[in-house]
Amino acid sequence: MTSWHAGKARQLFQYLLLNRGRIIRREKLFETLWPGGAWSRSSSSLKVAVHGLRRTLERAAGGAPDLRPVEVVSREHGYQLDATGLWLDIDEFDRALRAAHAAEARGARAEATACYRRAARLYTGDFLAGEDGDWVDEQRAYYRTRALHALTCLRADALLRGDHAEAVDACRRILEIDPYQEEVYQTLMVLHARRGELGQVRSWHRMCVRRLQRDLNVPPAETTRRIFIRAVRGELRAPEARTTRTDGARRCPAPRSRRPPGARPAPRIVRPRR
Repeated sequence: MTSWHAGKARQLFQYLLLNRGRIIRREKLFETLWPGGAWSRSSSSLKVAVHGLRRTLERAAGGAPDLRPVEVVSREHGYQLDATGLWLDIDEFDRALRAAHAAEARGARAEATACYRRAARLYTGDFLAGEDGDWVDEQRAYYRTRALHALTCLRADALLRGDHAEAVDACRRILEIDPYQEEVYQTLMVLHARRGELGQVRSWHRMCVRRLQRDLNVPPAETTRRIFIRAVRGELRAPEARTTRTDGARRCPAPRSRRPPGARPAPRIVRPRR
């Protein structure tokens, strides 16, 4: 495990890595690492952080500078991180979303969906979870927004195809990122109501109400209440779900009466008119 001896060396590396290949001015780096501090050319804080970062990169490379894939380069007005050939999941995430948008523009819906799936797989949680800083919060919000867009597109596609499992999975992942999207709870209630899964309907409705009222101090929309009432009444159940028992076994249709072979039909009784 890499040891970061300088207090700001790790944050400096993270910021330079996000902007690798670009020259970042010293004033910008100081403002990023020490927000609210007064920048001065004579300040040694940034120099100490750069020195600590270089020492860490050298140890990670085993003391062989010629083999280092990552290097901090001094420029006239700032620093630049050279990291040729370095793979980052956030780069792949951005590429997948750009490819999805390009496919949508061409009308290639299946290709766009495949790209959105790739982006959703690459998003495994918050950007630099556990780290603090305004720039971290900004990037974290940016990637959350892009991940939500990808998952929302996947949800819409799954609903269009009638893929219950994929739609539910997309909804659940959306709520992991943003637990206050009431429309997503509505979608989950409808999906489970169609299958006659009233326990799931109640669970999602309860969670929606609790989060909105407890965290945001707002009541659920009237649409949410109407969906829940119709769901528990069975009005949203799909026709095929009405003939399916909760244990998964289909109900047998009522037996029809049959006449023995060769038997004559029973005579009709005609009542005389008065």
